[in-house]
Amino acid sequence: MRFWIISEKRKKLKIKKRKRLSLRSLFRPLRVISASVVLSCLVLSCTTHSEGGSITSLLDMADQSISIGDTRQAMSYLSQATKQAGTTLDRLGIFKRYETLGDAKMAEKIIKTAIKKDRSSIELTAVYSNFLLNQGRTKDALKKSKSLSGTKYGSIYAEAVFRRAINEHLSANELFGGRANKQDREWKKDSSRFNEVFFDSRFSKVYEDAYRGTKKPKWNWNSAVLDMRVGNYGSASSKYPSELENAKDALFWALVLFDCGRYAESLDALNKHSPDYTDLKTSLEFMALKSDNQYILGLDQDAEQSRSEILAHVEGNEESLKSSKILPILYVNSALYSRITDDYYTEYSRLHDLVTSFPEYRPGLAAYGEFAIQQMRRPPDDKMTARIRASGLATLKMEKENAVPEITLQDAIALIQAAQDKTSSADLIVLQEILEAEAASIKEPAQRAARVWPLLEKNEQGTSLYPAEIVHYAIVTLLESNYIEEARDLFTRYENASRQPTDDSKKKKKKKAETFVPWDHPEELSLWENEISAWFCVYDGRFEKAIPIYQYIIDSYSDRSPVMNSTGQNESVVNSYINMGNIYSGTKQGSVAVEYLNKASSRAIDPQVKAEVLYRMGKENYYLKDFHSAARSLQYAIKLNPSHNKARFILQRVQEEENSK
Repeated sequence: MRFWIISEKRKKLKIKKRKRLSLRSLFRPLRVISASVVLSCLVLSCTTHSEGGSITSLLDMADQSISIGDTRQAMSYLSQATKQAGTTLDRLGIFKRYETLGDAKMAEKIIKTAIKKDRSSIELTAVYSNFLLNQGRTKDALKKSKSLSGTKYGSIYAEAVFRRAINEHLSANELFGGRANKQDREWKKDSSRFNEVFFDSRFSKVYEDAYRGTKKPKWNWNSAVLDMRVGNYGSASSKYPSELENAKDALFWALVLFDCGRYAESLDALNKHSPDYTDLKTSLEFMALKSDNQYILGLDQDAEQSRSEILAHVEGNEESLKSSKILPILYVNSALYSRITDDYYTEYSRLHDLVTSFPEYRPGLAAYGEFAIQQMRRPPDDKMTARIRASGLATLKMEKENAVPEITLQDAIALIQAAQDKTSSADLIVLQEILEAEAASIKEPAQRAARVWPLLEKNEQGTSLYPAEIVHYAIVTLLESNYIEEARDLFTRYENASRQPTDDSKKKKKKKAETFVPWDHPEELSLWENEISAWFCVYDGRFEKAIPIYQYIIDSYSDRSPVMNSTGQNESVVNSYINMGNIYSGTKQGSVAVEYLNKASSRAIDPQVKAEVLYRMGKENYYLKDFHSAARSLQYAIKLNPSHNKARFILQRVQEEENSK
């Protein structure tokens, strides 16, 4: 049982589990592009560069009249200026003064004339759209500003959309040029659902326009979130800004890039800022994601340093993080790294802290039980170590090992039973059975298989119906004990029983139900069911049935990171790649087999498994006469597993072939 677990928040960025976007709080700073901003430079140009000194003089005199409150005289000057206006800048200057005087009718007339004379100017469209918003004519403003979307004045269009949505409770279909449908009419009846309109994917570009004008990061987040929600990962990641405002901004974009499979860029985003440890929950997610990226990129030691850094800050604050789903995962990953690096003391420390703070966490209990098994199976000291101990001396490593108290299987079982008292779980039932069988030193296949039937009978929920975790364990145990037909019978009965309609179903058909054939419906099966189904297909020699199942597993589960999580998905993906490689190898398609084995090697975590995959790759490349690739794979396999004699034998043949050239 090995448990490399990646943060559940890495499986997929699920929008509905994230904090809902606060539209009104983000709406307030939107208005940064106003008519005054657009016009400030244009009016200046009008008064300094406009040809025809009379226009300039008339506007200056109008300004003086406005300043002393002589509205009538100002209007007179503007009327004269209007007759002489010949350029866009002239008309904008007149428009600005009419707007200042509050004569909306004349201001609109002037700006419309300016647009008519210069239809290509987005600045004029921006000024007019902003004018319409100021007049409360939101519908007209939305229609006029639509062409501004995607430009530097897009925030005016965004504001028009938001105003109509908020003030008039329009649906997305109505806002974007369509008609309200039945769902829209139902939506309008429930005021508590009004904010749902802002989660429509068509708002992505609106949020993007708002960000372009305001540079407020949350508008950009909203746009990316909507893209992610509909699976448009490329569009979401393309919005990654060149500069990140703070650690929270870095975390958001790192999450987006992680879900897009761009791990190096995700890590780079996190490296641009340091977490604020006054906010432990956010810092925990920040460092967990950082360690995940580092692990995926092969930076194992850096990943452990990131885990250790956040765990050091967490120490003493575990109680405040009881609800965290990330913290226990970090403990397990750190413990497993310590096991791989032979750091016995740190492994124990991490597991002890884990089961103390999270006593019901199933992967933690499993890792603790495995530690107990490991301690029980630990070989006695060699003669040299025994002499050192007898002399009263001890190396630093020995001192750390001596500091680890003895953990028995009974200790681990007691923790599992305590967790069972608080939360009934089939996973814990299986875990307890595994440890009890180990404690009883059950080794013989017949004895192990014999324990399966009482376990099933005790947990039966109906005819041939059991908790999925228990029936999965039972089938695997029977297969490992070479009780193939018993396992097949159990699997077949369970699959058919679990798909029968309930007795109280009014739609239950009277005719006899058809037998369910698992390998024909991989999309209806869970991961473990597909694995068992494929196993039987391979065992029966029906490779044409097994290939689609393994491919379904790969397609469905390999798009996430290769870090192993609590469901063991990565191990299943690795096994699927290996099995596909074996099938294509057996059908004399060596180059295809190498492709699958190469993918298995890149995801394999256990050194022994990786060594076996590399050996198979080396053998296939040897058959393909690619001796350079074969030698490289075989040498790496031997480095990982020095006792792999098959790899040594093939490597010797490869070297002989190369030398004979």
